[in-house]
Amino acid sequence: MSREPGRDLPILTDVVELHATGSFPKPEHPRDEAESPYASGLLTPEDIAALQATLVSRTMNLTDELLHAAARDIEAVMFERVIDRLRAALPELVAAALREHLAPGED
Repeated sequence: MSREPGRDLPILTDVVELHATGSFPKPEHPRDEAESPYASGLLTPEDIAALQATLVSRTMNLTDELLHAAARDIEAVMFERVIDRLRAALPELVAAALREHLAPGED
């Protein structure tokens, strides 16, 4: 291995080298012929399924949370825009309606 003597943690190239030479220690698990192709020998298929379920669940919860927050933000922005447009247009709208109804002799 090409690691410097003062380093404690392996780097990616060290791990790749260990796998390439076959000297990477793996825990012994009985191999089943129907074993998932994703199992690397470090986790059982049940562990992988549980990990997958946990990751999917957490990802969906985070996605739901972020989408709801984004929808609230969008709703707040749209509300402010509508109020601003109403504030800008309402005085002229009222003035025009008053002129129409209070104009003398235009019936």
